[in-house]
Amino acid sequence: MKKLIFLFLLAPLYILAQEDDATGTEEKQESKVIIEECISGNCKNGKGTMQYQTGVYEGYWKSGLREGEGKYTWTNGDVYEGEWMQDKRHGLGVYVWHDGSKYKGNYSYGIRSGYGLYYYTNGTLYEGTWQNNLKHGIANFYNKESVNIGGKYINNEYVSGTGINQDSYKFKPAQ
Repeated sequence: MKKLIFLFLLAPLYILAQEDDATGTEEKQESKVIIEECISGNCKNGKGTMQYQTGVYEGYWKSGLREGEGKYTWTNGDVYEGEWMQDKRHGLGVYVWHDGSKYKGNYSYGIRSGYGLYYYTNGTLYEGTWQNNLKHGIANFYNKESVNIGGKYINNEYVSGTGINQDSYKFKPAQ
């Protein structure tokens, strides 16, 4: 009976934790340039480093566009490292914000889309699907003391799920 009352009292706090979203930390877009200079290598077709007004890109190029593996480092400290296609983040990649939060997953032409992990600075982790840069679909949400297995998100809003004690769930994804 005590466990039931305890769970009932903590449910509102747990739901509030689910509403902490990953959109407060927006991904920077690469500037299309007032200042642009190829500072090393081949920035047309091959591997090269391009200096932009907002940061530096190091990686592969095709027809003057970022294509293949590459890393963009913004002047504010944000970093994206992963796959590019037609000058956009596309495929698997990792975006780390200067505050320490991190997204690791799929992109589709610059947009978080498909499966991905979002690591909050407070240690909370969202593992699930994304659509148009929003949490959308079935996901697991790991807090310090608990985990919500099979939670459902629609357009970044938590809709439903089943919370269980973290001690009984040993499959939290690694960093």
